[in-house]
Amino acid sequence: MSFDEHEKIIRDQLQAILGANGFNHKKDIQAIVLNRWGHCYAYTYNSLFEDENDDEKIIVQAKKPFGNISIANSDAAHSAYMHSAIDEAYRAVQEL
Repeated sequence: MSFDEHEKIIRDQLQAILGANGFNHKKDIQAIVLNRWGHCYAYTYNSLFEDENDDEKIIVQAKKPFGNISIANSDAAHSAYMHSAIDEAYRAVQEL
């Protein structure tokens, strides 16, 4: 499903739930963040084949914001766990 489809469903559901109390998804939603943890896999450093210093440089570069876009996912932490994705999301929002 595309982001646009997810966004439409989220907006429609929130409007249906909260609309009777004055909620208007067009003015009350500034942005929607969508996380997909479908594969539960993230790359991790392999000491047999990689240089640990290069690995850290890759992580720093991968997290670097691009304009209004800030990268937040478990891959950004090189850790396949939900708490890592949440920590990265927090970090990315603070960067904005």
